[in-house]
Amino acid sequence: MNCICIVHNYTTETFAGMSFHLANYLAKNGFNVLFVSHHPQFNIPVKISEYPGFLHIYSWPDGRRPTGLKSFLWFSRLYLKYRPNKVIAHFVGSNVAASASKLLSFWRAGTYVYYHTLSTQNIIDSKNSIIKYRLMLLRKKIFYNLFCDNIICPSGLAARDFNKLFENKRESSKCRVVLNPLADRHGEGKSSGKENSEEISISYLGRLDPSKGIITLISAFIKHQTEKQTKIKLYFAGSGCMERKILDSAKDCTNIIFEGNKKYSEVDEYIRKSDFMIIPSLSDNLPTVGLECLMNGVPLLLSTETGLAEYLTDGIEGYLFYPSEQGILDVFERVENNFSAHCCLGENAYKTYREKFTLETYCGQMLKILE
Repeated sequence: MNCICIVHNYTTETFAGMSFHLANYLAKNGFNVLFVSHHPQFNIPVKISEYPGFLHIYSWPDGRRPTGLKSFLWFSRLYLKYRPNKVIAHFVGSNVAASASKLLSFWRAGTYVYYHTLSTQNIIDSKNSIIKYRLMLLRKKIFYNLFCDNIICPSGLAARDFNKLFENKRESSKCRVVLNPLADRHGEGKSSGKENSEEISISYLGRLDPSKGIITLISAFIKHQTEKQTKIKLYFAGSGCMERKILDSAKDCTNIIFEGNKKYSEVDEYIRKSDFMIIPSLSDNLPTVGLECLMNGVPLLLSTETGLAEYLTDGIEGYLFYPSEQGILDVFERVENNFSAHCCLGENAYKTYREKFTLETYCGQMLKILE
């Protein structure tokens, strides 16, 4: 019986739930599944044998990032015990898992490595020198060429970015676009849309990093409210390296409310109490908060510089905009002038989620790729 190894977080929270559900889906379909989890940490391996195939879950040693020789040797021993013929890997764990699997199988194991972060986003957020960045890029290029059979891209933009950056000549066979999914929690306390409001709440949720475009968002909002009497209030939730700078730039504006970081159990409530969610990213792949908005039936104000933008239609699930000050000013005007469309936009958002971003669709696509 085939064995498949998945390297990610074994949790239903955030988009990592895709791997949790895929592991159980594959085991139900007769595959043996070895899961290597970074978070949460399992001190004792969990072994689930109630399916036609088994599901065994291990954690990286010491709960540390899986880098270095110790992680490589630990994974190698696990690989030799289970000998998976296919490996699906996410984030930093992919370096160890893909290279060890290829070496120990004499290149017979199939490797499927996720490409989650765009190169432009890395450049904006990175604190490394250009020389260090180029060296890291070269190391990645060698890794992708030697140890990766398939690059799983969560958006078409990610596939184009990968092929441009790493000059992949086998685009049709190497890169596979599979949209990240999200569990459907739409029915759990979803509030109905509204057609009129004395106050319009627009909320941001996520990391407070340079690539997220938050300083431009705040600057545009301050300009918007000084030029007209606005109904909009802007809410922020999250954490990151720019938190202090954001708080300082917004401290004199009473219509900007910062709510701090949110637990994942609080995310749905935060989104649902918002009239619109905004993602002003300068560069982003398939932002999870965008999927959470669609799933919750909340209209989205979305930067065109995200991979998610090509799967939505301007004026259907929300409004698309270029992430400049003027682009954000324009989208504020559209929100205020067309608020009666709010309910319809929310319904369309959930419909699009059901059509493109469900776990059922994702698991079916991955099964076809693995077979």
